[in-house]
Amino acid sequence: MIEVEELIKQTKDLKLLYVEDNKDARDSTLLILDDLFDNIIVGVDGKDGLEKFQSGVFDLVITDISMPIMDGLDMSRSIKKINCNQPIIVLTALTDISIVKEAIDIGIDAFINKPLEDLDILFNKLEKVMKKINYEKTQQELEKAKLLFGMIRNISHHWKQPLSIISTISSGFSFKIENGVKISDEDCKNIQIITKKVEELSTVFDKLDTLDLDTIDIKEFEKLIEISNPMYSQ
Repeated sequence: MIEVEELIKQTKDLKLLYVEDNKDARDSTLLILDDLFDNIIVGVDGKDGLEKFQSGVFDLVITDISMPIMDGLDMSRSIKKINCNQPIIVLTALTDISIVKEAIDIGIDAFINKPLEDLDILFNKLEKVMKKINYEKTQQELEKAKLLFGMIRNISHHWKQPLSIISTISSGFSFKIENGVKISDEDCKNIQIITKKVEELSTVFDKLDTLDLDTIDIKEFEKLIEISNPMYSQ
């Protein structure tokens, strides 16, 4: 038996895209979904739903199939091309086996018959999809942790030599100043090297200061690792 309160704890913080063209069906279903999700974005047809999906990040998509302009399957197919792991639940009154097969081929995660009257079915489907969502989030967190470790190792490995050079140049420059030795053009060039390397390292640390592991995208993380290499150039 589904523990509804436990399920709600898992769904409340998720961002849901709900797509339905029929206003009556949309309003009645939203009365149920509002108890499960705090953040719901509504699309009124497949085209509208796809545009909303492209402008945000969603944990789950729930959609009708039969809609004008763009139906739910075409929208889902486009969504899966953007994110093949995007969980999608289809609400449908259609029983055509060819449509069901097409939906399976697209990668639809669950089907729920319309009208949405049996809440136990909804809760069961959501519970199963939540396992996928939680698994994907765990994988993303592991990937971020791996990238964070890689960045730290990158900084440690690549900056040893530049920091050693900075230290050597700085010591030599201090020695000349303390002993009244004339500063050469080569010394001035070395100071410019120090300044450049310090600015580069400061850029890395500035990025680290604002790093938010909860929201950072994997691609942003990979770029941060790239600029943590002192050989990196714009």
